[in-house]
Amino acid sequence: MSCSTCIQGVVHAGEPTGATSNLHGKTCYVTPPLSSSTASASTIVYLSDTFGLNLVNAKLLADRLAAETGCRVLVPDVIPGGPAPLALMYAGDTRKADVPAWNLLGWLRLIWAEMTIVYLGARFKLWAAPQKAYTTSILPFVRAVRVELPPDAKLGVVGFCWGGWGSTNLCKEPRTEGSPEGLIDVQFCGHPYDLKTPEMIVDAVRTYKVPFSMAIGDNDEWLKEEAVRETQAALRQQLGSGDGEGGYNYEIQIYKGCTHGFIVRASPENKVETSRAEDARAQAIRWLNKYL
Repeated sequence: MSCSTCIQGVVHAGEPTGATSNLHGKTCYVTPPLSSSTASASTIVYLSDTFGLNLVNAKLLADRLAAETGCRVLVPDVIPGGPAPLALMYAGDTRKADVPAWNLLGWLRLIWAEMTIVYLGARFKLWAAPQKAYTTSILPFVRAVRVELPPDAKLGVVGFCWGGWGSTNLCKEPRTEGSPEGLIDVQFCGHPYDLKTPEMIVDAVRTYKVPFSMAIGDNDEWLKEEAVRETQAALRQQLGSGDGEGGYNYEIQIYKGCTHGFIVRASPENKVETSRAEDARAQAIRWLNKYL
C-alpha cells in the first residue's frame, strides 16, 4: 500500500452495544434499537476503512452515529475476502518507530514489520480494491437496504478511507435501473481513498444533487490539500456556492494538522488529531441530521 497512514492507527477503548447478524447475504454490525421516542425510520450505511469489522473503532463510531441521529446504522462486511487483519495496523505502527543503530532487536522488529506490510498489504490491495468491491458487493447491498425501507424513510451513507470511494460513487446511482431518483439521500465521507479529483466529486454532487459532505486532513497522503482546493474551486465554478444554489448542497472541510485516517484511528496521545477527529464526527452528525 502506497499510503503509510492507511495502515496506522490505534484501537479505541469501548464496548459496542449493537450486534452482528447476516443481512442481505453480508455479515453486518447493526446498531442497537433506539427508544420509540428517538428512533427514525431512516437508515445509514457505514462503509468502513480497510480494517472493517476487525477494528472495534467502526462499531463504536456507528453506535455514536445511531445515538445522535436516531437512525439505524449498518456496517456491512463488503470487503472482498474480508477486511485487513489488525496485524497489518500493528506492523504499520512498528514501522514508524525510531530505532537506535545499536538496537538489534529493534531493527529485527522493523524488518519483520516491513515483511508483514509487503505481504499483507499486497494481498489486500490485490483482492480488495474498492473498485472491485463496488459492483459485486457494495452497490447490491445498498440497493437491497433501500428496497426494504418504509416509503417515507431516507437512506444515508458514510464512508471512511477505503469506504469513501464507494460512498462517493453511490451518489451517482439511480434508485433502480432507469429510475429518475437517486439511490441515496445524503452522503458523508472522511479521508476517502483513491478518488479522482475533481471530477468524481463534482459528478457525485451534480448527478442526483445528493447532499455531499467531506472531511479531510491537510496532510492526507491520498488526497493532497492542493487537489482538495482545486476540487472546491471546481465545485464553486460548476455548481455554485453549495448552500442550496441550483439545488446543490455540498461542503469540504479541511482539518489542519491531520493525516489520513484521523477520524477513525487517531491516537488519544495526539491531541491535535483527537480534537479534529471530534470536530469531523460532529460535522458528519450535523450533515446527516440536516438531510435525513
